[in-house]
Amino acid sequence: MSANADILPRDLERKARLYLEHPDESPELIGTLPYLIHPPGKLSATASWLRFRDKTLLPMIERRPDDPNLPNFLTQVESILAWRATVPAENRFWKE
Repeated sequence: MSANADILPRDLERKARLYLEHPDESPELIGTLPYLIHPPGKLSATASWLRFRDKTLLPMIERRPDDPNLPNFLTQVESILAWRATVPAENRFWKE
C-alpha cells in the first residue's frame, strides 16, 4: 500500500501542474464578439479540439474573413494542440 500511496500523490501533483500549464481556451478578445463561441475545456479530449477547429473555426473564418478574433481563436487552438502533443500519454489529465 505504501508504494501506491507514494506514487499516487506525485502523479496527481504532476497532472495538476500540467493542468495549470495548459494554454487558455480563449485568446485575448478584440472588442466584443457579435456571436457566441464556446471552445472545449482543458479536460476535453484532443478530438474535441480538432472538431472545434475543423467544424467551427475554419467554416466561421471562411464566412467572416474580416473578423479579427477568429484567427486568434485558431492560433490558440493550434497552440493547445501543439502543447498537448508534447505531453506524454501517462501524464495526460484530459479525456481521450
